[in-house]
Amino acid sequence: MGLLQREIEAAGFTTITLSIIADLTASVSAPRIAAIEHPFSLTMGYPGDSQTQMAVLRATLQALVEMETPGELRHLPFEWPEHLADVASGPPESPPITNYLMKHPLQFKKLLKRGFPEVRI
Repeated sequence: MGLLQREIEAAGFTTITLSIIADLTASVSAPRIAAIEHPFSLTMGYPGDSQTQMAVLRATLQALVEMETPGELRHLPFEWPEHLADVASGPPESPPITNYLMKHPLQFKKLLKRGFPEVRI
């Protein structure tokens, strides 16, 4: 995302990334980063929790307004109510492509090149 942001910024638009892994996001030189301590797939909060989602959105947009220099990082003032390790934020079962690649790891390279994995029966 940081690479795309840099291109958008070069066109004259200010951008910001909301990131749960600020160090990783910074490593791709994202222009502005709003860091938040939330679990994977729950960056904005739980599904249906519109109050938290709006608060995160407002805080992110406020950070965008206040951050004048590209390269800035702002930690948003949100804490997840549970211990992050206790949150089950992933799907209840692995997607079929994950199961396939676990059984056929050499097909991953072909998939990255936008080729279709070989089907072995």
